[in-house]
Amino acid sequence: MSRILITGIEGFAGGHLARHLASSGHTVFGLHWADAPPGLPGELHKGDVCNFESTRSLLEQTRPDGIIHLAGISSVALSESHQMTTYEVNALGTLKLLEAVRQLQLKCRVVLISSADVYGRSNIGRPLTEDLPSQPLSPYALSKHMTGEAGLFYHRAFGFDTVVLRPFSHTGPGQTTAFVFPKVADAIARIENGKQDPVIEMGDLSIRRDYTDVRDVVRAYLLALERCTAGETYNVTSGKPMVIQEGVDYLCSLSRVPVQIKSSAAKFRPHDIPLLTGDPSKFHSATGWKPETPFTQTLSDLLDYYRGL
Repeated sequence: MSRILITGIEGFAGGHLARHLASSGHTVFGLHWADAPPGLPGELHKGDVCNFESTRSLLEQTRPDGIIHLAGISSVALSESHQMTTYEVNALGTLKLLEAVRQLQLKCRVVLISSADVYGRSNIGRPLTEDLPSQPLSPYALSKHMTGEAGLFYHRAFGFDTVVLRPFSHTGPGQTTAFVFPKVADAIARIENGKQDPVIEMGDLSIRRDYTDVRDVVRAYLLALERCTAGETYNVTSGKPMVIQEGVDYLCSLSRVPVQIKSSAAKFRPHDIPLLTGDPSKFHSATGWKPETPFTQTLSDLLDYYRGL
């Protein structure tokens, strides 16, 4: 595959993916809704994945060999305050993309990015496998369940070459402060510069999550494009859960000034799952992928990113 379209190229994972694809010798096309950051490789097209005609026109113009569909709302908190927008962008936007591919009769692989959040409380306390039922607990999780189901439907009904990925938590340079580790990294950078009091208010830090560096995750996305089986769903995860408190403490240990973390019950999320960890063996068997970046390096790079803003 050489011509690859990334939807949501301006987003956190999209930028890392674009650079990885370009460095791997692929021709990159990007669909972006918000302004794209400077320096992104590839041919960029501004548009809305929910606008069927413009999406169809872009596909007709670029005729990609592969599509990696990242466009969407990625924050659970934002999905809870903007439910209908979340469904329209994440679920209906995916359906419009797939239908445009069908109408144009494009012969391309489509990698759809779902989420580990679709599992909800399924089989709590054990590594989650792809054959467990989806039990979404947030509008974001429901919309991502719909994303995956749309891809599998188009595979069954129309023979589409679709692959569904369920990435677990990942972070790294460029992630927004809507997520826990960037929020802490940004606050530390502000405290170091005297722009904020040395207290950071957080929610529940006792929960456990698998975490992977975003640069490892985008490697997985390309491998899915190249090696996975059509019509299948795969976890993308380290399979090594960590307590969020440990990551927060490590970031604080890198601070150049004293920092205090204050956990506030008012910031707890009602649907937070105590443990969310996945079994990565199916994806590893298909692709040989495994994470390579130590998470301490991920957090250090994240803090340096916010210090540089």
